[in-house]
Amino acid sequence: MNLPNVSSLYNVSFTTAYKEVAKQLLVGLIYFIASLAAFWVSQNLETVPESSAIFIPAGVKIAFYLLTPTRYWLTLWVVSRALAAQLGLTYSGVWEFDLFHGFWQELCFIALVCVFKNSRWPPSINDSLGILSLILLCVASTSIKWFLFASAFEFTNVLVAKELLQYQLNMCLGDITGSLLIAPFIMLIYDSKYSFNTVRLTKLFGLVATLVCFILIVFFVYAVRPDTYPLLRLASLLPIIWFSYKYGSLGAVSSAALINALIIVEASITHEPSNTYISQLFILANAITSMVLGAAITELKRKNNELKQTNKELKEQLIQNTALAAKMVSVQENERKHLSQELHDELGQNLTALKTDLAILSHLSNDDTQSFVTTLKNNANSMYDSVYQLMHYLRPRELDELGLEKAITQGRLKSLLHKENIKYQPQFKLDNSLSKDHEIAIYRICQEAVTNCMKHSNASKLVINIINSDEFIELTISDNGTLVTPTDNSGHYGLAFIDERTTALGGTFKVFKQNGFTIKVKLPLSFDSAIN
Repeated sequence: MNLPNVSSLYNVSFTTAYKEVAKQLLVGLIYFIASLAAFWVSQNLETVPESSAIFIPAGVKIAFYLLTPTRYWLTLWVVSRALAAQLGLTYSGVWEFDLFHGFWQELCFIALVCVFKNSRWPPSINDSLGILSLILLCVASTSIKWFLFASAFEFTNVLVAKELLQYQLNMCLGDITGSLLIAPFIMLIYDSKYSFNTVRLTKLFGLVATLVCFILIVFFVYAVRPDTYPLLRLASLLPIIWFSYKYGSLGAVSSAALINALIIVEASITHEPSNTYISQLFILANAITSMVLGAAITELKRKNNELKQTNKELKEQLIQNTALAAKMVSVQENERKHLSQELHDELGQNLTALKTDLAILSHLSNDDTQSFVTTLKNNANSMYDSVYQLMHYLRPRELDELGLEKAITQGRLKSLLHKENIKYQPQFKLDNSLSKDHEIAIYRICQEAVTNCMKHSNASKLVINIINSDEFIELTISDNGTLVTPTDNSGHYGLAFIDERTTALGGTFKVFKQNGFTIKVKLPLSFDSAIN
């Protein structure tokens, strides 16, 4: 038995550990830089002291926790505490408080994200349930954070109740706007990095060009009439709805991010507290509307594509099944033709010879044997008629000898009906030449219909009407019978046979029982007509 090399196992384990540590450090570094940059941008967008219309780090935080596996969460938590300590050292000169401040907030946030990620519909930007989950996660995490924050300040004299409530509301709305605006944008970029193709790049280029044109129009209107800004802000939802409808989640998130960025910049310029709250409400309305509508459109397009793919597969399967059915019927017809030929060549000739011999024998026999010879002649004639009928059923030779039209209008079907005193009215009008499969199918259907009419209908008249259009052959067979139900299943077998023939060529078969019995068959001239 070969034992594994201990040295090789050690090297593999060390390499794996080294790669994992490198990944952890890389993720931590990216998160630290992204959070620091987001904090710097938010600080420079302050609309009132220590507050802005949007707090970008909140969105960065949610996005990283949603996009990274749980094995990176400890690294993210450590980086978050290190970032808090660094900011405390930079702005207040005290890092200890900021390092440990928010410890329980972080744990509650991690637990909440874990619950949402492992739920039945985890947060996502590509489906409706995922968007609703993302919105709920953003609101819930922010609410819990500032509830714990307010609870901590209840035991201090730093802020009075009114100031605390106003401060908490402003900061809470800032976190929600940052979460709902930045997190979907980062998730969109993350999802798109694996799926850039020519079609997607073309769509992205069109989206960017349209957004640039829209921004230029807004700047022009604002430059000419600055007093129209409230109206522009109110109308900001309209292009978001259009981009969401046109491009799905891609257009929804991109347009919302760009348009809301303009609102944030304007709010940071005016430095009016009332304008800050209004801007936050507009940002929330734009973000939620765009995400919900974009996810719904994306989901609808995805299901539509899936439906098209399924329809394509079913169409291909239908073509295969139709071709297989036609082939089976063709093989069956060839076997019948072969059997009919064998009966004609072997049994038919022998019976003919037997009839001839019996005719000669009847002239040579005396009176004592004449009755016996007559019986033999009758039996031979009966056998010959039965074999002839069987050969006709197996393969109608008149179809090969006379053609379809004469075989139906002047052939054996007409003579059979006249023997039963049934008036026969065939109407044959075909402009296009038919394939052999179509000719055989039409004749067989008429044959079965005539047989059923004679056996089961008690009719005095049978009408067969055959016409064609550019794509279909329409066959209508009707009688004026009393619809007597057969005592056996022969009639049902005949209808099943007609249905089988019709299905093999991709056609439709209908039966009507009113003022007699009517069969309507519609046969396509090609497979394309059958499946469309």
